[in-house]
Amino acid sequence: MADPVSKVVDSSIVTAEVRATLERLRELAADVVDTLFDPEADEAATERAGRLLLEIGPAAVGPLVEKLCADPRRGRDAATALLSEMGEPAVKALLACFSHDDADVRATSAFLFTALHDASGAAELPLIRLLDDPEELVRQTAAYALGAQDARRAVPRLIALATRPVQLPSRESDEEAWADAYPYDTCAAVDALGQLGDLRAVRPLLFLIESQGSEGPIYEEAVRALGLIGDVRGAQAVRQAFEATRSEGAYADVLAMMFGHGALEELLDLAESDDPVTRRAVCDELIRLASPRAAETVAALLMDPDPDVRLAAREALAKTADEEIVAELIAGLESPSEDAREFAVDLMPITLAWSD
Repeated sequence: MADPVSKVVDSSIVTAEVRATLERLRELAADVVDTLFDPEADEAATERAGRLLLEIGPAAVGPLVEKLCADPRRGRDAATALLSEMGEPAVKALLACFSHDDADVRATSAFLFTALHDASGAAELPLIRLLDDPEELVRQTAAYALGAQDARRAVPRLIALATRPVQLPSRESDEEAWADAYPYDTCAAVDALGQLGDLRAVRPLLFLIESQGSEGPIYEEAVRALGLIGDVRGAQAVRQAFEATRSEGAYADVLAMMFGHGALEELLDLAESDDPVTRRAVCDELIRLASPRAAETVAALLMDPDPDVRLAAREALAKTADEEIVAELIAGLESPSEDAREFAVDLMPITLAWSD
């Protein structure tokens, strides 16, 4: 029979060895984090530091978050990428930062949840509480994070933030004061409601549009949120916003989101606009509709006289087809042979497996 005492002793030795190893890993991670955040480090060094921190794994979370708290503005982008890849081990450490005295730290830790997937749902309620933070930047980042986390429980609080009374000075009389007073947290709440796609937000968003008018500070965001939600009650508001700016194509993407193939004719008209900015803007929307007629139109834009439009058409097609296929299609379209050009256009819908 095994001696119980020897089991305890062996276990304590193993635990001590593990603890010592973890402590060495944390020390190594702290040194690597210093390199990552060193403003004088070259790009190659920071890339190596990032890869090494990912290899160290969960033991690197503590030093990385500590450095982030010490200098939240400088380290946010690098920390977001690394902690997002580390995933769940980073959640608990970041949640502890929500009560930090520095508003930049609270905002930055909330911002990370726009990219960090929280499978446990542990961040949902703490993020909702941050919507009541005294600092606007914190409320703003919390709202964006809640949208990214698909936090449906946050919808009532986001609606309250989105519809709070906002008074701005006249933009014509004082542009700087208008910019300073702009409700960025309200804008983020509206954006989050669109991302969540919850039907409870439709009437509040319509209220914003009707009460503010097209010159209102949140008008554009509210229209876009309605487009994402896709409820029929928002159709008229989306249509009116598009019609008011048709020549500019400002709401082409919202129209496509709201009406799908029902927006095809109008988007095809925009592709023939005299304005190259409008032609460029409509490429992605036509691709999203996945229609043979849209394919032919985008193919035509590959030969547009404006180089930016040609690039936009190529990038839009690359989202649907392999780059090699796009290159072959462009070669066909650029061929001096009319038959080859026609064949390339006819092949486009088949190549991309599109059908109406």
